[in-house]
Amino acid sequence: MRAAVTIFRTTARYVGAGLLCLCMWLAGCATRPPEPDAVVTGVALTRERVVLPPEAVFEATLLDVTNPDAPPVVLGRQRREPAGQPPFAIHIPYASVRFVPKGRYEVRATLSLEGRVLWTTDMRNPVPQDAAYRHVSIQLLRLLPQQARVEAGVPLALTHWRLTEIDGEPVPRPAEGAVGPHLVLHTDEPRATGSGGCNRFLVDFDVQGGRMRFGRVVSNIALCLESSGVEERFFSTLAVVESFRQQGLQLLLRDAEGKPVLRFEATETLLK
Repeated sequence: MRAAVTIFRTTARYVGAGLLCLCMWLAGCATRPPEPDAVVTGVALTRERVVLPPEAVFEATLLDVTNPDAPPVVLGRQRREPAGQPPFAIHIPYASVRFVPKGRYEVRATLSLEGRVLWTTDMRNPVPQDAAYRHVSIQLLRLLPQQARVEAGVPLALTHWRLTEIDGEPVPRPAEGAVGPHLVLHTDEPRATGSGGCNRFLVDFDVQGGRMRFGRVVSNIALCLESSGVEERFFSTLAVVESFRQQGLQLLLRDAEGKPVLRFEATETLLK
């Protein structure tokens, strides 16, 4: 009788462990992103004749930019290392279930060398909603060599820059699903948009070499007690910016004395 009980307990333990493993496996499958079943195609051209070094890397990314207040969501990415020579064929696999009606999707591309961006798309390249026409033709623009961008790991324009510091003081990360203070610089017109963490804003800006200046911030007038202090400091500090510098994924905005007064980090959302 005692032996039978032991066998029963041992069997139950193995069955329980098996069920636990099965549940964990099913949970993993439930949270795993869908497999790619479609592709965005196209071509990336350079605006001038160029011979790239063999270490150059070409990267094209399909982004969901439906929510202007959130970091763009990466739906697919193509990477060619070594890049070869232009033009480059674009072939970005993605899960078609991610394309939803009235969503906004774009392709952006870069040519980089040792982690530094040398060429990039400077305009938005929308992807048509119709699955039969998801083809793009994009232009890559050479970034002029200048000290402010020599260490840039991402483009200055169209990147979602999340505010991380004001005058050296850390800015807390926003809660999941919340809008955090951020800045996006646009190229179709010299205007930046973003949020102070409560109110959306827009502001004109000017870039000449390593100099950068902002005009008067125009924003909503909603009152948010939790983030109002950060927002007010953010908006007022933009007025004293005189120059900028990029370092990898970081953007530093500096005052007339060269002191960093605002620090940002390039942010995008990866599918889970």
